[in-house]
Amino acid sequence: MNEKIIIGKHTLESLTSGMYSDPYVVFREYIQNSVDSIDAAIDNGTLTTGKDQIVVQLRPTEQEIIIRDNGTGISNTEAEKVLISIGNSQKTSDSSRGFRGIGRLAALSYCKQLVFQTSYPGESKATIISIDAEKLSGLLLDSSDIDVSVVDVLQKVYEVKTKPEKEKAHYFIVRLIGVDENSRLNDYDEVVDYLSQNTPVPYDPTFVWGKEICNRLRKEGCEVQSYNIVVQFGTMVRAIYKPYKDKVLVDKGKNIYDSIQDIEIVKIARPNGSLAAVGWLAKTNYMGSIYDKTVKGLRLRKGNILIGDHQTMNVAFKDARFNGWSMGEIYATDKDLIPNARRDNFEKNQAYFVLFEQLSLLAATITKEIRSASLKRNSELSNAMEQLDKATKFASEAIDNGITSVQKGTITQKLKSAHDAVSNSVAKDNTDEHFQEIAFEELDMLIGKFKGATSYKALNTIGKLSNTEKKILERVFNIIDGMRIDNSESIIDEIINQFSS
Repeated sequence: MNEKIIIGKHTLESLTSGMYSDPYVVFREYIQNSVDSIDAAIDNGTLTTGKDQIVVQLRPTEQEIIIRDNGTGISNTEAEKVLISIGNSQKTSDSSRGFRGIGRLAALSYCKQLVFQTSYPGESKATIISIDAEKLSGLLLDSSDIDVSVVDVLQKVYEVKTKPEKEKAHYFIVRLIGVDENSRLNDYDEVVDYLSQNTPVPYDPTFVWGKEICNRLRKEGCEVQSYNIVVQFGTMVRAIYKPYKDKVLVDKGKNIYDSIQDIEIVKIARPNGSLAAVGWLAKTNYMGSIYDKTVKGLRLRKGNILIGDHQTMNVAFKDARFNGWSMGEIYATDKDLIPNARRDNFEKNQAYFVLFEQLSLLAATITKEIRSASLKRNSELSNAMEQLDKATKFASEAIDNGITSVQKGTITQKLKSAHDAVSNSVAKDNTDEHFQEIAFEELDMLIGKFKGATSYKALNTIGKLSNTEKKILERVFNIIDGMRIDNSESIIDEIINQFSS
């Protein structure tokens, strides 16, 4: 049966509004393409290093946004194919930040018309491609023809023009016309916040540790590439920098600030010993959760563009809140660490799992340092936590080895005393309160496990059995032991094997 295969028109909707639910990603998509174009211009000698420029012009009164770069641009013969094709990029993830060929159309859901204008060095004309986003929306809503393909729809909504241009000119311009006001894409403060966190810009010159971070990373073979990005809003022009500061607010009510004491370089190795990622971690006094969301949390970056957001690394911490007490960046260097299509994480491949296994170890170390810093500030809580640690260790060892009725009474009393000590200790700040909460959570989990503990070590390790089932089996095993038959141990072992499988 030879039927024509159709890629339906609604695929286009899935690749725009469906994939990019956050409107601000349009800035990231166009800027990462600008950065790739600037790199190409520097490589072929068209542009000198440091002379790059990406301008984001916000025009809320005119309901327009313009994004312009002075990269190499796209030649007249390639422009239509490159800009209108979907998922057909010639770039690779090894060297390019934008490589899937779908980001060019990201803004279609947020404006009435999307215009691309580009000029390539050596050509005497520029190419202008206009896409009627309003007409496209109408065609996607039209249910009268279910067999319309993506190609059919696109051919109805775009046009290509040329205009004379200087042969030395090289640029790429994205113009969003009729920007949806509800998208807030023209909100100056929010755009600046987004760009400062997500795009490959340098550290703020007022951030004392910025140069030190770059120098230390460079010694590890990690050159942090940054680009000159400015936001133009009326007559105001603002250069964009990463928002890191030497002091950060950790308690707004009490106006308490924490400061960076030093920078620790973090190296994540692949199984063969080469680096998968390298980054920096701010060494602070860990006085509490960082208030400023633009800098809180360990962050993942590839090509100096943010992967996910300030919460993406939460999964590496046993207690996710402690990522918010941390500040730093992890730069992925392994070519197998590939950003997914939404760029909210990496593709779930072997390199990803190796990375997060190592990051989980880093998170555990950070958590220990946070706890240690807290306890140094509160001797009463420190003594209570020390008592709790001893009781917890004693109880865990007893459970692992099989617990007797005499031990159960002793351990129960130790756990109760530890609980009372933590409960009666005075929390001096939010940090202490957090650790009290964690201590109570750990105690609750241990007490629950302790209630189901038996005198049989192997039985205690079967997690799928309820406490009642374990108690019943313990009584059965005791009966078998009391029968004094030669193969009692093998019978018990076989029963345990059956329940373990």
